[in-house]
Amino acid sequence: MTTFNVMRTRQIKTPDPNFEAKVRHSFTHNGVINALGGKLIKVEAGFVEVHLPFSQAASQQHGFFHGGMIATIADTASGFASYTVCAEEEECLSAEFKVNFLAPARGDLMIARGHVIKDGRMLIIAEATVSVVRDGEEIECALMLHTLARTKHVKTGQVNEHRH
Repeated sequence: MTTFNVMRTRQIKTPDPNFEAKVRHSFTHNGVINALGGKLIKVEAGFVEVHLPFSQAASQQHGFFHGGMIATIADTASGFASYTVCAEEEECLSAEFKVNFLAPARGDLMIARGHVIKDGRMLIIAEATVSVVRDGEEIECALMLHTLARTKHVKTGQVNEHRH
């Protein structure tokens, strides 16, 4: 497992005392991860772990997890880790992310661990590490750096129809 060893200037704050229930509820509305059998394993202040089993639907033509699925599970883990530091009336949305692929994602299970690096007033900076389990061994395959924007304009579970 790889994680940045970031010196935090402030302690991770969770203004919503019910952040774990909020994250678990919101996860049930995550269509793509749930459709492919993803599971929310662990929720802590500033941290989330998500698992996704290998399937043909999540693979690419060489039999590895697809790079888009790697980005999706990383986005999910770091996004929900960021959601733990949002106030009750807030949500967060991706503003930008970058994924570095470290090795082919060949394995039976993909694991993403998201961590909040900095929880700012408008933006949250997070990271996710992604690994696969192959023959009982966890192998690092990707690293994501993720910027998310705090918002009060969208809500979990609602059809957000503000299309322009």
